[in-house]
Amino acid sequence: MVKKNLAKLVLCAAAAGLLLSGCARIPEKLISPTLKIEPFVENNAPAYKFMLSSGIQNENSDTVFLNMKGVIFFNGPGKSDDRIFSVPFELPVVLPFDTGIIEIEKTYPEAEIIPLIRFLGSDKDKLAADRSLERSFGDDKTIGFELTGYEKRDILEVLKDKVDEKN
Repeated sequence: MVKKNLAKLVLCAAAAGLLLSGCARIPEKLISPTLKIEPFVENNAPAYKFMLSSGIQNENSDTVFLNMKGVIFFNGPGKSDDRIFSVPFELPVVLPFDTGIIEIEKTYPEAEIIPLIRFLGSDKDKLAADRSLERSFGDDKTIGFELTGYEKRDILEVLKDKVDEKN
């Protein structure tokens, strides 16, 4: 009798897990985004090193996000779809209750990045004098992201696959 009730309980828990994994919550905001831009000279022309660090949090207990791809963007002061600058990102895996860390480092020519520098309240002369521009964005609406692709998998399936790989 106890074994039969335990089996029913396990079956119900598994069914609930399957239902909940289909309704996985997709990350909606960036966690602690910080930006740094440094000027330098490359091939006798001004260039800028763009460094962005942020996170995307998986708030699900049983869902793993795999092969996440998206775009981080900076919105203009007007409409929310007025994008000043955007940069793509990829995250191979974000486990349940974990934060996937996005680290982007890219070099841009002056013409491409100056609109972002101006938007952030600086210009090329001020940036050259200061040697860098650094910003942290709290609950700011000027920075955001959108996912362009990802896979969702149940954590138990992912763990089973890893065990099978080792055997």
